[in-house]
Amino acid sequence: MSISIKQTLHFIDSPEEFLADIAVQNTMLLIDENVLKLHGKHVEGFNSITIPSGESQKRMEVVEYIIAALLDAGIDRNGTLIGIGGGVVTDLAGFVASVYLRGINFGFFPTTLLAMCDASIGGKNGINFGAFKNMVGTITQPNFIAFYPAFLSTLPNREFNSGMAEVIKHAVINGGELQKFLQGNERTALLGNPEKLKALCQLAAEVKVTVVEKDEREAGLRKRLNLGHTIGHAIEALNDLTAPVGFLQARAESKANTSVTSKKTHGECVAIGMVLAARIAVRKGLAKEQLVEEIIAYCNAYDLPIKTEIKPELLMEKILKDKKRKSAEIDFIMPHSFGDVRIMSLELKELENHLKEMANE
Repeated sequence: MSISIKQTLHFIDSPEEFLADIAVQNTMLLIDENVLKLHGKHVEGFNSITIPSGESQKRMEVVEYIIAALLDAGIDRNGTLIGIGGGVVTDLAGFVASVYLRGINFGFFPTTLLAMCDASIGGKNGINFGAFKNMVGTITQPNFIAFYPAFLSTLPNREFNSGMAEVIKHAVINGGELQKFLQGNERTALLGNPEKLKALCQLAAEVKVTVVEKDEREAGLRKRLNLGHTIGHAIEALNDLTAPVGFLQARAESKANTSVTSKKTHGECVAIGMVLAARIAVRKGLAKEQLVEEIIAYCNAYDLPIKTEIKPELLMEKILKDKKRKSAEIDFIMPHSFGDVRIMSLELKELENHLKEMANE
């Protein structure tokens, strides 16, 4: 790692001023259509590619669309691709920049809480393969990540809460100052308070940066950041969040302002996965029931779900395709207490039994 990840993080007061330092002629923005509608004034004068919102955009068809646009614009090896949006946009921008012309500069302006606190940080860039999350990707660090907390002022409540799931996850992993901050600042204290939101993002980002700088390639320590994701990704796939949707169809749906609210967001799926992981830890005698109760209390504070009605058999079908699976076992992240989260090799059969028994409780 040639540069400290922490050095790439910038909390800024003006996106326009930050962008002004970048060569306009050889720069392309990748921006979510909804973000462009809400915050387009910040990016006037820059070449841009717009894509519809949604996890379904993280697929090869959209990658090819972006690459074609970069070629048409004459973006060369000294060019820069900047992703402006949530985790979908940062994943796509990072992936395309990592492979286009064997790698060009890239950076992010995350616009959601989830992206600011988690998705944009750490160098993981990827796309989905069918219903399977991030099966194709790279680990390449961005040249910069520019945080502008004022973007959060237009974030819908549900999306804010979804981002808080990853913040809670970081608090479980690290405990420390982030946990203290959450205990002292309820939801009402955060909303509409730019300074507190900035502090929240700084503390959450610091947790992830500290882990990634010690284990960029996920050889060990970084796996802890997957807390809640083994089960969460399975729920997400079964909610069809990652199901391919025709690019033109998705664009038409976006312009028609249609949405499907019954599907769970990424953060909601992670929240469920985190609670179930804690419950499994209790069942194995590795954690106390109080841990489950505390995680549930945080989830309740942000209207996050804590259980799923999906049958264990269906969840296991997706878990069997998880990247972390090793033959008949899987690396499972087990919380013991706040600040004490461990990587355990769990037999898939045992995981299935736990899920079945918990479903009947």
